[in-house]
Amino acid sequence: MKARPAVRRPVGLAVLVLSGLLAITACSGEPGAAGDPRPPARITVQVGADPEEAAVYRSLVSAYQEAGGGEVDLVTVARGDHLTRLSTAFTSGAAPDVFLINYREYAPFVQRGAVAPAGPLLEQQGLKTADYYEQPLKAFSYNGALQCMPQNISSLVVYWNRALFRQAGVTPPKAGWSWAEFVATARALTKGSVKGVGIDPSITRMAPFIWSSGGSIVDDDAAPTRTTLHEPGARGALQAVVDLIGTGATPSKEQLAAQDVDEQFMTGKLAMFLSSRVEVPALREQRGLDFDVAGLPVLGKPASVLHSDAYCVASSSKHQDAAADFIAYAVGQQGQTITALGGRTVPSLRSVATSSAFLSPSRPPASSQVFLDAIPQLRHTPVTPSWPEVEDVIGNQLQRAFLDGVPLDEVLAAIRAQADPLLRRR
Repeated sequence: MKARPAVRRPVGLAVLVLSGLLAITACSGEPGAAGDPRPPARITVQVGADPEEAAVYRSLVSAYQEAGGGEVDLVTVARGDHLTRLSTAFTSGAAPDVFLINYREYAPFVQRGAVAPAGPLLEQQGLKTADYYEQPLKAFSYNGALQCMPQNISSLVVYWNRALFRQAGVTPPKAGWSWAEFVATARALTKGSVKGVGIDPSITRMAPFIWSSGGSIVDDDAAPTRTTLHEPGARGALQAVVDLIGTGATPSKEQLAAQDVDEQFMTGKLAMFLSSRVEVPALREQRGLDFDVAGLPVLGKPASVLHSDAYCVASSSKHQDAAADFIAYAVGQQGQTITALGGRTVPSLRSVATSSAFLSPSRPPASSQVFLDAIPQLRHTPVTPSWPEVEDVIGNQLQRAFLDGVPLDEVLAAIRAQADPLLRRR
């Protein structure tokens, strides 16, 4: 089975999302009165999830309903199709009451009035944001309000195969390892049909190394007007990745066309790859796979990039109170314990993140503390309506440098030419 491509959002999808949202007109929900004898409203919740993730969300919905919550129709969509389905649903007037979305992708929905700010709705449910990690709350705050409620605070980590490390006689990764140690490890693990490391050509994979080396992605994180990947700090980090690829320690273009890095890792063809916590449910299901996680290598100072999804309430929902009730449960103690046990999330609720539900070494990865250790170094990419399109441009151009051998400076010039006008668009 062919895996999803490295750049997981198809070219032009962001344009589809933006154009589809032009048809949206905001309307308020119909809150029920206290003590209303009518049965709870039935809501629809859409999430982007691979099969193993979908099972976790089904468990969450079942627990909510067993705890006395209202009826929930859960719609699970393949991650690569999630935004397209959302856009189509909003355009057709059949938007879900609640949808789960990454912070890098929600701003266009807010801009077009598709989101009812979650902050006030959840305050009515008694939710206290002070109990949650600040970083994802900040990423999901836009136009002066908390728009969506984050369920997780993942970061980019290195997944590594214990068996392949042992077979190659390579020392396991250590906290704070240098880029040079990372490259040496990848090369030592590259033997026969096994490659050392897989790195997708996306800005979410490159950002920590750019920041670690003192570089930046854009000129102003809060109000970007141009990309800065061509400047020395960022360019140096990107060149370091190009040089790593040149050693032969990463999968070829043909190998990636046949299998994505996560599938190569699961089938023993890849000793390490970079991703967020989202991979854990599928990796746990792979029989015989002995894996763990390690922190990112450091080019200068420690850095990592936020990976966080949040529940949003559609402004068109007629059942916003019921939607907020479900979200409060999903991100509360019980809900986050369920998703933590399922392996899907690094809980955004501090009390669950530091509990055995998440940290227990009896369930792989044994070193889940790595995700929490990265929190002080977490940064997020810009939150702006054009960012999904900018990501598409950067990802497709970096692919040319990483997989097609196009000179890096040519690629960086193309990024400036294509991405900068998108950032300046208002």
